[in-house]
Amino acid sequence: MEKSFYNLDYIIKINEKRIDQYYSAYQKVLERFTNIILIYSAITIFLIPLIQEIFMEKIFNFIECGSFLIFGILFITSIIFTIRLIIPIEVFYLKSPNKYYGELRLEYEKEYEKDHVDTLLNASYINELEKVLDNNQTVFIKKSSFYYSALMFALLSSIPYLLCLGVHISKNSENIQKIEIVNNKK
Repeated sequence: MEKSFYNLDYIIKINEKRIDQYYSAYQKVLERFTNIILIYSAITIFLIPLIQEIFMEKIFNFIECGSFLIFGILFITSIIFTIRLIIPIEVFYLKSPNKYYGELRLEYEKEYEKDHVDTLLNASYINELEKVLDNNQTVFIKKSSFYYSALMFALLSSIPYLLCLGVHISKNSENIQKIEIVNNKK
């Protein structure tokens, strides 16, 4: 096949190939959603004890509260982007080929000579391919940016979270009760 943008069959082939690439890339973005869930799972393990310690304790620890505030902002931002990632978005698909070899062909044959009908049908098909391609490219770019933002904010939130967790563990290590082993033999 001649590789020329004057060749309509070549244009159709590259547009169809590109549409397939965007479909598969879109699916891969959604498959990587589990990476974000894994980070969320790791964070939520000690989240309740941290919240209890910060809001129930009478002694105000500025470092812990400041870190928790930063963590909360970053974590909530990540959750917002994650929600935007998983909200379904319409992906365009090609119309049935019957439209071209049935409806449009008959319509074009009424108005134009048969020599031009094939070119007009190809041009109409290319027009639809380009619309589908443009929409799916936009969808892919949006979903990719939502995934990237959700992942980055989740990773960034883990830094102040670890600081809070470190303070929490150091406080609790001071409150550990020592156990003595007593010999019961008399």
